[in-house]
Amino acid sequence: MCTLLPSLRRSLGAIALLATLPTLAQSPCGLITVTPPRYDALDPDLLVVMVENQSSELFSYPSFVLVNDQGDTLASEQVSTFGIGGGPEPRYMQVTPGVTLPTGPFDATLLLFSGFGDTLFCTWDFPGLTLCPPDSCVQAEIHLTNTGVLTPFSAYWWVADVSDGTWVAQGIIDMDDVTATHFDTLCLPPGEYVLEFSPFSPIDSNYISGITWNSQFTMGTSTQLQQDGTPLDLAFTWYEACVDGSGTNSIEEQDAVQPMVVMDRNNLRIEDPLGRPLGDISVWSLDGRLIDRRSSSADRAELPLNDLPPGILLVRVAAPDGRIFTQRVLTL
Repeated sequence: MCTLLPSLRRSLGAIALLATLPTLAQSPCGLITVTPPRYDALDPDLLVVMVENQSSELFSYPSFVLVNDQGDTLASEQVSTFGIGGGPEPRYMQVTPGVTLPTGPFDATLLLFSGFGDTLFCTWDFPGLTLCPPDSCVQAEIHLTNTGVLTPFSAYWWVADVSDGTWVAQGIIDMDDVTATHFDTLCLPPGEYVLEFSPFSPIDSNYISGITWNSQFTMGTSTQLQQDGTPLDLAFTWYEACVDGSGTNSIEEQDAVQPMVVMDRNNLRIEDPLGRPLGDISVWSLDGRLIDRRSSSADRAELPLNDLPPGILLVRVAAPDGRIFTQRVLTL
């Protein structure tokens, strides 16, 4: 469920989970549909969220951030677009450097910021989230592109498991003299594979072969990107973090690598244990109000938070090296 921040109420608990009121029909957040975050099929350092926006609000210069129930920032999106269009469209979040992700279900919250991170607009709770695909076999699309003179022929392809050479899928792509790129579909479980074409096909360096999870949104990886000079084969790993159901492992102990945030009466203390500059610091109430914002080149900062009612605050630290840290704190 998605709600606009001013309509949120929060339950106060030891782990400070977010809870939302029923969505109002006129709420822009209520008109955004998001899918559960998942690993990108070909890059384990990216998480993908499919977004569809049926509101008139563009959420200018948007960015998504995924946090766990402890407030740790697991992944965040760099601002790269003016707004969120109608969609559906994929939004990519980079896994936070130094963080590895849970192998099994965990509670997470997706945050939507606007204005280069200046405004916290929407939240979505995902209890029991798993980052690996729910199905053991995930649809993929193979594409073959002729960059030279278009010639009709049938290209026989197969995908083999690298571990034992077993063919796991095969098919035919019919090329023609009208369209340069043609596609075929298959279903693959997570693993290491090689895509190959028959040497009897007239495929040479003018051809680019590739595989993607959805050609409408991304061309995935290809022989052109790998620049291996062998258009007849393409090695790739499909959902690397989910091979054998192992996941990437669990959240590392963060005390040594992430800022420490402590409430001391009316003062909020933030310190980086490794002595790194903190960068941009912003403090938000859970109804979306910006309580304080400042920038610090030091490794520690103290923010007086006087006359605030008891409740939960969201602290966001954006370091100069690109690290983004988010944590919830309880004021008494």
